[in-house]
Amino acid sequence: MKIGDAAIELAERRVEAERDAGVARIRAKLAGTSGRLVCDCGNPIGELRRRAMPNTDTCIDCATFLERQPNRRRA
Repeated sequence: MKIGDAAIELAERRVEAERDAGVARIRAKLAGTSGRLVCDCGNPIGELRRRAMPNTDTCIDCATFLERQPNRRRA
């Protein structure tokens, strides 16, 4: 029976962590920022870029690269 209790506790912790992460994302959006300080490539998203484009999730190097792609689709 203890194994079942441990699994339930683990599941409850995961649900709580997911909820907290969701709340943090919503708060960041309401504050007008993406909440991200680092791009997927590992480079920091500069403060001036975050001020100019509050919802950005890419660093300037990645944004420049993506803009120069000839077959890039725009959503």
